[in-house]
Amino acid sequence: MRFKIISLHANVNKEEILEEYRLDEVRVSITKNGEYIINEPLVNDELQSMYEKLMEALFLSLKPLAEVKDPLKYMEEHIYKEAEELDLKNVQQVFPQLRYYLVRDVLGYGILDTFMKDDRIEEITCERYDRNIGVVHRDYTQFNILDSNVTFSTMDAMNSYVQRLMQRSGKSITAATPIADAVTKEGDRIMVTYGKEVSLPGPTLDIRKFPRQPFVITHLLKFNTLNPLMAAYIWLLLDAKGFGLIVGETGSGKTTMINSLMSLTNPKWKIITIEETPELKIPHYRWARLVTRSSANIVDTKFDIGIMELVKGTLRMRPDFLIVGEVRGTESYTLFQSAATGHGGLTSFHATDPLAALNRLSAEPINIKPSQQMLLWFIIHLKKVRLKGGRVVRRVMSIVEIIPKDDKVVMQEIFKYDVENDRFNIDNIKELITKSNRIKQAAELLGVKLEEDLEKRLSLINICIEKNADSIDDVFNLVQRYYDYAPSNGM
Repeated sequence: MRFKIISLHANVNKEEILEEYRLDEVRVSITKNGEYIINEPLVNDELQSMYEKLMEALFLSLKPLAEVKDPLKYMEEHIYKEAEELDLKNVQQVFPQLRYYLVRDVLGYGILDTFMKDDRIEEITCERYDRNIGVVHRDYTQFNILDSNVTFSTMDAMNSYVQRLMQRSGKSITAATPIADAVTKEGDRIMVTYGKEVSLPGPTLDIRKFPRQPFVITHLLKFNTLNPLMAAYIWLLLDAKGFGLIVGETGSGKTTMINSLMSLTNPKWKIITIEETPELKIPHYRWARLVTRSSANIVDTKFDIGIMELVKGTLRMRPDFLIVGEVRGTESYTLFQSAATGHGGLTSFHATDPLAALNRLSAEPINIKPSQQMLLWFIIHLKKVRLKGGRVVRRVMSIVEIIPKDDKVVMQEIFKYDVENDRFNIDNIKELITKSNRIKQAAELLGVKLEEDLEKRLSLINICIEKNADSIDDVFNLVQRYYDYAPSNGM
């Protein structure tokens, strides 16, 4: 049988259900045992027969969907047309179920389609074809990974799926090139392996999903990732074009933090971003978005363009602010050099804490000397922590300032997170001014009265919370009020 419906079903004891919700024709159940159970429309012999005939017809007659303005509408019209030509009876009675499976398997992501449609899913992971696929759910972090009732069952089925997934993203994966990453049209990050070439007992798959509506500073404040005073403090440093580093482990929220902070910066600035995988969404009108390029041929890399080349190129573009999505190696040296030219900068770096970040930067092969580390203004440390009730959350563990002293750098901790009470150590402006050296420097550069300026910024941040500004444009429009009345300071 060439085309067969794979329908997902599982019986769930109602007493074990924590939450149940619908996604189109699908019922999702989250259980007390840490399971994510999918129940799709029931399939009988008549529906299976119609599906087979229509899939065969669609396979032969559909034009490339990339050429279609509205693929869903085109698909629905084609289903009716083919059903009429095939003289299929009772299509009207089963159309919702039929439409669901045809759209799922032609336009969607097949058996992973529910995960991809569920905006509450952060990550989809499959370590081997014969085990249930796992998902990370934003609202049930206490389970870490929820086990689903979805499995590929055979290596051939998973290999085939991985190949189709990569083809949809404009890449290919074969035994010759058995590992690849890509980005879906929705902006999600894919990492896969193929066959047994580099992974045993077979292929693997991981999809990092990003919110369809990016989180903004308002969300992070409501989540208690940081407090309003911390946001006002960072905003002031960024306005003075301070150079900052955001450190943390994988999945700690570094990219989300960069996105959120940039909605607080000067709307008149020219922003340049450099990324390997395009994830950032910057609201500025003058935003130049640069991405690296890697060739499909792993032997011949002469046409590759890396972060270092792009950072060098930005020196001729005169940005007000440069963001590098993530630095890992020798390109860090070039980034620090570019920071010396006077534009602001922000990047993320994998490290367990600020001290580990500085140690990694100073070691080979990066080799950033203390004289260059002095260019760094501040380090924000993000981490996932488990609260008393078991819920896992993201928090800014600390913000430290990098202070030059006697030809070396010292770290001055300004903000610190208290895990026991889920709060931060400073929540008033006067105490912040007493502790921080960098905000005094920022105020001097900007030509503002420090306490008064912080109060203005803090007031606007609180307005964002009060007005529930939950989009980049909402925050950006409110923040612009500051610049309507602030001194120009040549920026």
